[in-house]
Amino acid sequence: MRCIAVGLALALVAHGTAVAQSTPGGAPPPAVQRAGEVEYLSGGAGEEERAAMTAQQAAFALRIVFSEPGGGYAVADRVELSRGGAKVATIDNAGPWLMLKVAPGDYALDATFAGRIERRQVKVAAGGTRLDWRLRQERK
Repeated sequence: MRCIAVGLALALVAHGTAVAQSTPGGAPPPAVQRAGEVEYLSGGAGEEERAAMTAQQAAFALRIVFSEPGGGYAVADRVELSRGGAKVATIDNAGPWLMLKVAPGDYALDATFAGRIERRQVKVAAGGTRLDWRLRQERK
């Protein structure tokens, strides 16, 4: 019986039909979601998520990495993306990596972190743009 099982496994691998298994207990890779007309990926807290997102990054023109002043990853409570004064997407619980399928052009981003709103302006190039968004130090 063991010989049949081994033979079947080898046959599946040889024909390219073996199914890859994910790490037990590991989170599934982030799925493409939609906010308004904008498709996006959000995640990247773990190495597997970052690898899955990196493999898809060419399809997303705007790639954002949120981080704390000390360098650790951050997640925005909400991100609002606007173009020409019109809001085009609102994404809750965004990050720490956020990748958006948007057309080249000028955008405004408002991100809320623990009740504080920070704004960035970004010009998305035809070949894609990465924005390393480091949170500002809170003034006391």
